[in-house]
Amino acid sequence: MNPIALPIIAWNRATHLIRERKRIAILEDTIRAIRSNHDAAKKYELPHFQRIYNVGLYVLLFEYDFAILKNDALFSIRRWKKNFVARQMAVLLFEAANDLPELLGKDFRKSLETLPLSELDWENLNRSTKQINKFRNEHREFLNELRNFVGAHRDNDAIKQLEIIEKADIFKLMDMAGHFYLGFGELLPVVARIISLLGDQRTILKHMAMRHSK
Repeated sequence: MNPIALPIIAWNRATHLIRERKRIAILEDTIRAIRSNHDAAKKYELPHFQRIYNVGLYVLLFEYDFAILKNDALFSIRRWKKNFVARQMAVLLFEAANDLPELLGKDFRKSLETLPLSELDWENLNRSTKQINKFRNEHREFLNELRNFVGAHRDNDAIKQLEIIEKADIFKLMDMAGHFYLGFGELLPVVARIISLLGDQRTILKHMAMRHSK
């Protein structure tokens, strides 16, 4: 590596670390707030609020975990450590690509019908869900193989183990994550918009009235 480039790389990494630490702290605070709101919705028997907050928590937890893994990948020096991080990324991507279409399915949409969503909100939700489904279909086989390995379903053949490990290239997984974020990145503001509607006094009163009308 060119020694002249080393200070630039170090600066970029330090800048990234400072920026990510702030973002991770914000994510932690937001997760705590949404968890508190979810608990309140459960206490006051507001099932639609619970379902929506649950989706919000899932999305935030994925974003938090992936941010941690990205940091680990950036600051890892040894190839084997980067490879290990890549395998953890594979698990996260596989699980999210399989869970999100179900979480965003019929029950969630039934809850959304109780909110004043715009046509654009629905279009954005449908587009992001379609993109996540596309990612799942394209990458399921590869990610599932790595996921099964990480999940301790190891083969007694050590050479086969090594071949699976070597498939988990950090650059390949980061590129794959970029494809996942084509849908997930669009989902984030949609979920934020939906959750913001839950704080509207009229929405709260409407759902409280729905509870008492049962």
